[in-house]
Amino acid sequence: MAQKLAIVTGAAGGLGPAIATRIAADFDVVLLTDVHEDRLHEIASNIESSTSAKALVAACDVSDPEQVADLYRTAADAGSLRGLVNAAGIGMFTPMDEITPELWDRVFAVNTRGAFLMSQEFMRLAEAPAAIVHISSIGARAGNDMLAHYGASKAAVIELSHAIARGCARTGIRSNTVMPGFIYTDMWRHTVAYLQENDEALAGLTADQVFAGIVDQSIPMGRPQEPEDIAEAVAFFLSDRAKNITGQTLAVDGGAILT
Repeated sequence: MAQKLAIVTGAAGGLGPAIATRIAADFDVVLLTDVHEDRLHEIASNIESSTSAKALVAACDVSDPEQVADLYRTAADAGSLRGLVNAAGIGMFTPMDEITPELWDRVFAVNTRGAFLMSQEFMRLAEAPAAIVHISSIGARAGNDMLAHYGASKAAVIELSHAIARGCARTGIRSNTVMPGFIYTDMWRHTVAYLQENDEALAGLTADQVFAGIVDQSIPMGRPQEPEDIAEAVAFFLSDRAKNITGQTLAVDGGAILT
């Protein structure tokens, strides 16, 4: 029997390592991909030392169709394609009047086009039963004028997931979305730095204090989310426990977006 394989894009990012490590408990092979290939080897080593799964590493810009096709050739040689996590993404808080067309296009290229290209190849090559999980963001529903590019790209990912779910409903491929809340990744670190540069009231605080204040004001449960919180939701959607769930979006955000 062929080994069950899952792909995690953006595996070197803020959420990628936790997601890859968690789902390695449920798959025989996990293929880690990112534009920063050098960062993936340590993650792969940690996975293989802590689980029974084999961890493979491959560089890929998910916005490039040729690189995506090469990645899937690597996957086909390594196992039976059963899972995909579209976690690759970029984002930054930017005042709407400062968003250039080039920045807008780049955010959509990675966040939306990348998810589309990866999903399209998965739909062609996966062996049912199989599942896709897209990582969106509560920014997709927040209406934040500092996130016009990022939020719009992540909202598009949710609708992409809906389309895949309906189109693949009879093929044995499911598609669902996880919307993370406030996680202290590089995106938030850059955001806090921007806020401190532009608000004198925040200049005397530490970055951690600024982030804690934002969390306290924005999250009913009063705590930020951890990458492991998102990883558990991803693992659920990929598993047989969710075999009758498709086209759904789950916010893991402590109640920040009540839907």
